[in-house]
Amino acid sequence: MWFINLNNFTTYMNKGSWEKMISTHRKKCEKIMLISTNIRYVGVFNKYGRTISGKIRSGIKPIFSSNEVREEFFTIASIMKLREKSSKTLGEIEFMTISHKKINILLFYKNGITFYITINSKTALPPVLINKIKKLITQK
Repeated sequence: MWFINLNNFTTYMNKGSWEKMISTHRKKCEKIMLISTNIRYVGVFNKYGRTISGKIRSGIKPIFSSNEVREEFFTIASIMKLREKSSKTLGEIEFMTISHKKINILLFYKNGITFYITINSKTALPPVLINKIKKLITQK
């Protein structure tokens, strides 16, 4: 009998490939952060909601506690997995937006990886901003 521990994703990858994935996504988070000063946070998590990388803008107070972040990422990962099932009919997810009173959230999903980007709520989300972020995410 095999037991799979979903909380320990690193068991599915060797240490070198896991470190390379973290490094690659950390660099993308940093580049996305440079696109606009209105971007508060950029995070990347896997299909289980486990954080791969994340960067909060200097001087910004986090909205979520660490426990709330885990719950948020797990919830979004579950939603993305459900949306993925519709992609055969609707096409792949390009991006999703969630608007709250305090922040806007941009979500980009590809191959089980979600980019979670928070932006000041008073900032419009012009197509130019979305396209710049999308381009950075899809770069190898």
